[in-house]
Amino acid sequence: MEGLAGLALGIALVGLGFWTLVVRRNLIWKLLGLDVAAGGSILFLVALGYRPGGRPAIVGLGPGPAVDPLPQALVLTAIVIHFATLALALVYVVLLTHRRHTQDVRRLEAEERWPQP
Repeated sequence: MEGLAGLALGIALVGLGFWTLVVRRNLIWKLLGLDVAAGGSILFLVALGYRPGGRPAIVGLGPGPAVDPLPQALVLTAIVIHFATLALALVYVVLLTHRRHTQDVRRLEAEERWPQP
């Protein structure tokens, strides 16, 4: 049951993150939604690799079902890449806020269409 609950929670977090990306106008909220969606996908991968009664995939630990190590490796890589891209995106948002004095996506798009001299 734990694996199914993790899968369902992962799907719900991805949906919540994408909903936040679509509905909110503030760039920080959009990055937060992207963070929640990425966390949901990571949780989904962890829950996908769950096996009841599974043991670590190490040679010599004895018989029994072993847990698939591929989702674990993918999750570790995804966490590192996600942290780096989120940090870079936050730097860009802070720089854009400093230059344009707003975080509203619609105002930023309007300024790009009609640049002021």
